[in-house]
Amino acid sequence: MKRKIKIAANSNEMQCLYSQDWEYYDYGDCKRHLQIIFPYKQEMKEDEKYPLILFIPGSAWHKQEMYNDIPQYALLSKRGFVIAVMEYRESDIAVFPAQIEDVYNALMFIPNIANNFHIDTSKIFLMGNSSGGHIAMMSVLFNAHGLCKMLPKVSGVICESGSTDLLICAKAMLPPWMKIRPSAVLLGIDKIEGHEELAEKASCAMYISENIELPPILLIHSENDPVVSVENSRTLYEKLITSHHNVLYYELEENDAHGGAVFYDSAILDIIHEFCEKCVLH
Repeated sequence: MKRKIKIAANSNEMQCLYSQDWEYYDYGDCKRHLQIIFPYKQEMKEDEKYPLILFIPGSAWHKQEMYNDIPQYALLSKRGFVIAVMEYRESDIAVFPAQIEDVYNALMFIPNIANNFHIDTSKIFLMGNSSGGHIAMMSVLFNAHGLCKMLPKVSGVICESGSTDLLICAKAMLPPWMKIRPSAVLLGIDKIEGHEELAEKASCAMYISENIELPPILLIHSENDPVVSVENSRTLYEKLITSHHNVLYYELEENDAHGGAVFYDSAILDIIHEFCEKCVLH
């Protein structure tokens, strides 16, 4: 059977493309890579630029799965963002704060590919979920205190389901199959108990005060998150607010998603998009 159809499609509608495995740093014994998802139109102007989101995936600080979520990152890229998904050194091979050094090295690499992917290097956001949210937040906090190499200007931070307080995380029950807490592995110890001071130094709260400069921050967390307690984001929000920092917090009511499709719902993408637009206007 032969049929003809007419599609009223806009040939210049925003699409996105994927470029894989860009090596951003070689540590000698391990190489780290970026996955790049970027906006594309048939009539792209040479000087057309898009904000960059350096996305730090969650993995309980262990080895990250870098490819499964590419279709979801594409939903954000179609909003007009270049997404660079960052592979960082897992806690099994490098303890904290090595991951902050990875963020620095990834950001230092971005200008090398900015023209390839139409990246506006003056509009850079850090975004992470779960352990990735922790790394994103700790990066800007360490930077504010001069505890790491100075990062390029970060326009904003998006922290989803962030495990931002290791002492709160240590209160959660371990599943039977897990012998050592991921946060303990991150710190190179067997358990958090007895090492509370070390855990505190790898948590956000102690670094937040009125006399530091931070970029605007967006927190998103499910009310009934079974993996990372919502108390992480509630506590972080209160600390940021009382210290007079620019922070928005969206708590997903009666929701138990830790990540996945819920966090790429159009309502969430609208929130992220609006947040980023406001950040670069001020």
